[in-house]
Amino acid sequence: GKVQIVDYARLPVKSNQNQNRTMLMGLIFGLGLGIIIAFSLEFFDNTIKTVNDIEIKNLTVLGIIPSIGEEQSENNSIFSVIRRKSKNKSSNRQLKRRLITHEDPRSPVSESYRSLRTSMLYSSSADKKVKSILVSSAGPGEGKTTTVANLAITYANLGKKTLLVDTDLRRPVVHKVLEINKEPGVTDYLSGTMDNFDDLVQKTPIDNLFAVSSGIVPPNPSELLGSKKMANLIQKLENEWDMILFDSPPLVAVTDATMVSKEIDQIIIVVKVGQTDRKAFDHTITSLRNVKAPLGGVILNAVTHKNSYGSYYYYYQYYHYYGSNKESSTV
Repeated sequence: GKVQIVDYARLPVKSNQNQNRTMLMGLIFGLGLGIIIAFSLEFFDNTIKTVNDIEIKNLTVLGIIPSIGEEQSENNSIFSVIRRKSKNKSSNRQLKRRLITHEDPRSPVSESYRSLRTSMLYSSSADKKVKSILVSSAGPGEGKTTTVANLAITYANLGKKTLLVDTDLRRPVVHKVLEINKEPGVTDYLSGTMDNFDDLVQKTPIDNLFAVSSGIVPPNPSELLGSKKMANLIQKLENEWDMILFDSPPLVAVTDATMVSKEIDQIIIVVKVGQTDRKAFDHTITSLRNVKAPLGGVILNAVTHKNSYGSYYYYYQYYHYYGSNKESSTV
């Protein structure tokens, strides 16, 4: 037909491009890019992630609490880190608090709370027996209420007459965790509405564990907690109970915990791995040391196998050990 040959096809010749060099350059650039991204994430992630971040402040790590539930399967990819940072505020409000030491006492998380209790028992000095402990955190949503509630259960399981007092007078949640009445509570006694504190003590479903709720939210919580009446109350409770635990609001924004620090035997700070801001933590520790508060140590909370650097292997071994027992019992 009308087909015309414009040019004849030529046989391919050997390319001058060095394939080995191209692969080597691609490998170098790929590794370099990965290293840059890793260092960038480490630089911009200003959170506490390891035990060394605590010990560098000359603080004692009393216990390591593994993450409860679905957080154990959370990955640490680039997108998950960014997504986790963007959802911190909303996740704090939707934090699931569980009495796992009561619901599942044979779980590895329950064992970690018992190990924490043992560390706190032996960390006290021989001259003075620790009977009152205040648990707080640098910021909200770091698990202080869950920690203090489960810790109170472990003390009650030892047969100690334990009292859990909700002194978080700004955002109380202990009454929801233990399913007790919110009113009347501590504020009713400190404000003078009720004279007999024993009438505020409520029984919980756990043996040897009693609780006092916060009551109504007052306009002046710091003044109430720093009053002479609160100091006398703590001394009274130490004479009547084997162990008293106080739930306190976060320390980075308010001074409620420091107001009663001189009357408490120990103050414990809960740090959530991968969420607690390093600057906020440093500010909290500095504030407590300035008032010479009896800082007992730090609890690392929500530790997973991704950020434990091998220590989480114990929890998996413990889980499989008890898992085999459950399977054998069912068979």
